[in-house]
Amino acid sequence: MNRLYRDGDRAVRDLAVDRSGVMARVRDPELATIVSFTAAEYKASIAGLSIVTGRCQILMGGVGTDIYEVALEDSFCAVTVQRPDEPLIVPDATRDPRFATLRTVTGQPSVRFYAGVPVLDRNGFALGALCIADRTPRTEAFDPTMLLIRAHEIERLIRS
Repeated sequence: MNRLYRDGDRAVRDLAVDRSGVMARVRDPELATIVSFTAAEYKASIAGLSIVTGRCQILMGGVGTDIYEVALEDSFCAVTVQRPDEPLIVPDATRDPRFATLRTVTGQPSVRFYAGVPVLDRNGFALGALCIADRTPRTEAFDPTMLLIRAHEIERLIRS
């Protein structure tokens, strides 16, 4: 079983999200601008800033989707936050056994490519992820540098 789903972890995750105050920034124009820039930089059809709680993933701002909440079992970002020191890059979700059966892959928004980096609180706890996605796979090498830079901008905003 994925460690994110244990009851104790849910409480810890919810406490960290609550203490960060990030949920007060839903639809924040500064965060939305960073997400938009990230989508444009990577020519991605979908981009978002998600916060992963103990119950679900909440999309704080997004481009290319009107989804607001995703169940943890259908969330790429719930996997991303489990490794706070590294990006998660999935060239083709239909060929990755971790993601091939997710509803976000088999249904709408039909994610094929995903790249996400954790967004950390002051204590280094991953609150969520800044991510991009596309409806087509990407077979070329992916450079996450700008995604990391934009995630650090978000971290500075939510820590202020």
